[in-house]
Amino acid sequence: MLTYAIDYKDELQRLGPASFQRAYFQPVLVTLGMAGEINPSASSEGTSVVNLNEGTFACTRLTGRVFPVVKPRNSMPGPISLGRTSENDIAIPEYSVSKRHCIIARVNGEFRLTDMGSTNGTIVDGVSLVPQKPRRLTGGETISLGRLMLVFYFAEGFIRHLQAL
Repeated sequence: MLTYAIDYKDELQRLGPASFQRAYFQPVLVTLGMAGEINPSASSEGTSVVNLNEGTFACTRLTGRVFPVVKPRNSMPGPISLGRTSENDIAIPEYSVSKRHCIIARVNGEFRLTDMGSTNGTIVDGVSLVPQKPRRLTGGETISLGRLMLVFYFAEGFIRHLQAL
């Protein structure tokens, strides 16, 4: 199972772009790194991020991690949930990500991201999402979940990203 962008890059080189796109056609989230500082006096409800600086990234074990935007086998139909706990379709082990942070739904062929009232909110290309109000994703958006910075790619954009590594 492929986990990091470098693994996918090797697979792209092995298969070639056309075969790779047929095999890995689902959108992905690729982790850029961490941004911001954690508020040490956060309430018991969650961890609060302060001073979110998109230009400053910390390297972590999540940097370069690829999260395919798909429902796991045998899961209930519906939107893809993202959050810190394993009950989510995409579990992101970062304490600044809420237990149930946001969802990605496919609606009429479009992918829409909705913040679920997370403690630290969801930011897309520098704009904070209003909780429960979906935002259309077109590919290439930078998404902040807590202090985690990710990029949403469709297959073509993901291939370009891998070729640039």
